[in-house]
Order: sequence, then structure tokens, then C-alpha cells
Amino acid sequence: MKSEILALHQVTIEAHWQKDVDFFTKDLADDFFSVGNGEIRKPTMVEMNAQFSAYLKNTTFTEYRDLQKPIISFSKDGSIAWSIVQVKVAGKRSIESGGERDVDFSCAWITFYQRQGDSWRRLGEVSNFKTDESYHVIFTIIF
Repeated sequence: MKSEILALHQVTIEAHWQKDVDFFTKDLADDFFSVGNGEIRKPTMVEMNAQFSAYLKNTTFTEYRDLQKPIISFSKDGSIAWSIVQVKVAGKRSIESGGERDVDFSCAWITFYQRQGDSWRRLGEVSNFKTDESYHVIFTIIF
């Protein structure tokens, strides 16, 4: 089971590289939650699609990798799993004025999964960014 959760994390990284917006809305639980930037949200699939469309459309990655080995754990009955990860991200982001801005940050998050039949559905995510203030503003708008 641990390899399944690790594979889901690897697919998340690959989805960023491939700009796969659909990945971010598939396999979401009906009551998916997102915690970050001091807020608890319950974004709809339409909101998630819009959020990741704008982010991925305007960002070119030169780096998106794990900074440490993901920590993966399970509830005693195996129905709930979570991964704790830390990634390094770098690249360029197009800005409204027509120029580009460097992207360079590290981010950590926990993703919660629930086993449903033979697959895992994402229940929610808790994330935080280690950035300077200017990048914090960018990612507050995105996430």
C-alpha cells in the first residue's frame, strides 16, 4: 500500500511538469478540503480546475523535485492514508504586465487519502510555502 501512495505523489509531481490540469480534479472526494494561507476551503472541481489552469498555464518549471523522502502513513484499519512531502520548485511565471517573474520556493504539504474499492481518493490537503513575501502574494492568489 505504501508504494501506491508514493506513486500518487510521483504522479502529482509529473502532473506539474506535464501541465496536466485534469489530474488535480480527478479522484477528489466529494467533500475535499484545502487548508493553507490561514484558511480552510472546500473548493469545487470547477474552482480547482480554474486554479490549476491559471497556475500551470502561466508557469514554466525548471525544477520540481522532492527535498526529502516522502513520509507515508496509514490508519490502523488501512482505510485512510497520508503523505507528508517537501518539494523545491523553480522556474518562470508570466505576469499580467507581459513580463516574467522568477519562481523559486520550497513547499510542504500533507495529502490525505481514503481507500474506496481498489483506488485512493484525495480527501484533502494542508500546505505551506517557504517563500519571500513577494512570492507569498502570488501563491495566495493561486491557492
